[in-house]
Amino acid sequence: MFDLVTFGETLVRLSPPGPETIEQASYLNIYPAGSELNVAVTAKRLGLRVSYVSKVAANPLGRYIVNRCREHGVDVANVKYSDTNRQGLYFFENGASPRPGVAYYDRADSAFANVCLDDFDWPSIVSRTRIFLASGINPALSPGAHAVTLEAVKAARSAGKLVAFDLNYRSKLWGTKTASNVLREYLPYVSILFTSGGDAADILGFEEPPGEELALHMSKELKIPTVCLVYGPVRDSKALWRCICASDGKAYAAEQQGVLYTVDRLGAGDAFAGGFLAGFLEEGPDLGVQMGNATMTLKNTYKGDIGWMTRDLVDAFVAGESGMIRR
Repeated sequence: MFDLVTFGETLVRLSPPGPETIEQASYLNIYPAGSELNVAVTAKRLGLRVSYVSKVAANPLGRYIVNRCREHGVDVANVKYSDTNRQGLYFFENGASPRPGVAYYDRADSAFANVCLDDFDWPSIVSRTRIFLASGINPALSPGAHAVTLEAVKAARSAGKLVAFDLNYRSKLWGTKTASNVLREYLPYVSILFTSGGDAADILGFEEPPGEELALHMSKELKIPTVCLVYGPVRDSKALWRCICASDGKAYAAEQQGVLYTVDRLGAGDAFAGGFLAGFLEEGPDLGVQMGNATMTLKNTYKGDIGWMTRDLVDAFVAGESGMIRR
């Protein structure tokens, strides 16, 4: 039995060292990069029993991804292999303020984009978990990926499981109008929704300023029991972002504390989701938002999309412990 099953595509990320651009780089570092994998690893490192479901290429790049899952103790029994399709790639320049980070995708016709309904026995897979998680990236990849993800979500809801869903809008994959129409198909089955303030406005049409009232309004309007909203910058605050959770009519909040040194910003939202789900299953939404804030903050200090936080480190952060050196 698992606490969490996640489903999505993991790309192979190639990045120059530090803030270099691809044009100037003499070599590229390699990392696994997938929203649902990032959530799975964070949750596993915090103590949950986690399984990752995907479809990868039957080549060294696909095996690289599966091996990274195993490295963190994430179950991969339901990962499928394709003998005919490629593994998706993306290139990322980390940037340095005011120059933004930039992603360049090379993922067309990937193994995951070619998933089909016969690839997975969803009733069996979701019967062995407490929470099933997917994101809005999947349906943006292909009609087939949309159909398979929606079937998985429906199967989880039908089995009485909690369904977690991250909107995860990607402007390089599709437009806001199409994304809004497609992603709304998932909302009736969702128990826990993760979104940024921007996606709440652009994809779901909620125009209120981000905060407790917006999260509560979204939960009530969408009939989703738990809505997690991450946004920033926060006015009149030194924090870079704020996390709000509206759950069963109550709001819970946390915000990034102190000066944040960002090593790599990618995967921070996924780290929040993994931390939130760990805390939510343990004690409920209050601990969930505190742990999510901790994991999101700490993720920014690790290179690559995956956060290497330990439970001890997260607990210390939640408790307010500080200090640059532990001896």
